[in-house]
Amino acid sequence: MGPLELAILIVGLAIAGLAKGLAGMGLPLIMTPILAGVFGPRTAVAIATIPVFAANSLLLTQGFRRRDLLRGLGPLIAASIVGTAIGTLLLAQLDQRTFALLISAMVALFLARGDRLLGDDPAALRARILGPLVCFVGGVLQGTTSIASPLVGSYFHSRRLSPADFVFVLAAIFELNSVVQLIGYSVQHLYTPEIVAIGVIGLVPTLLGLLTGVYFRGRLDAVLFRRLIVVLLVLSVANLIWRSFIAT
Repeated sequence: MGPLELAILIVGLAIAGLAKGLAGMGLPLIMTPILAGVFGPRTAVAIATIPVFAANSLLLTQGFRRRDLLRGLGPLIAASIVGTAIGTLLLAQLDQRTFALLISAMVALFLARGDRLLGDDPAALRARILGPLVCFVGGVLQGTTSIASPLVGSYFHSRRLSPADFVFVLAAIFELNSVVQLIGYSVQHLYTPEIVAIGVIGLVPTLLGLLTGVYFRGRLDAVLFRRLIVVLLVLSVANLIWRSFIAT
């Protein structure tokens, strides 16, 4: 790795951490393509799990008092874990273009019609069915690509959670998925000493960016936060389409 690649890697991880701290999402979305450009996609997904696990651990620690939010999310969390477990077994074997189209369509649907699609009652039949389905597909995506936030984030954005609740719920789901990834990739012997070392070193710029994002998030009002989430989701979809259909 040359000096330029190293500089790009450090700056990219810091920006990814900043997005995660601000919005609770965007870390793998920014980080994984940068890592893939240096180490290849399969290795990049394995490396990404280490900073992702650490970042979500920090956000969960910060928002621990909000743990009661998770009581009604059991089916969603279970579906997400199952999806991630399947995804780890399918790593680098699935058609990424198909997933890019699926994610784009579902994100567009939730941004345009999410409130009407889910209804006002989280216990309604539509929400009970769509929630686990979205989280299952998101889990498969996280297990295969490390990137689940465009889909899962758009779902919870449509639920109109407060900024702090949104970040905590996403951190909890992605954290449990990360645990499944760590176990699954370990069983597949993907974690060589070099990969672990790179992941640990990557914690420094990632967590510095994360803490900066958390600081500024506390100064955003709810309306501005929701606009930020919409921008991140749109950029996420654009990035996925670019990587899948244009940059390949």
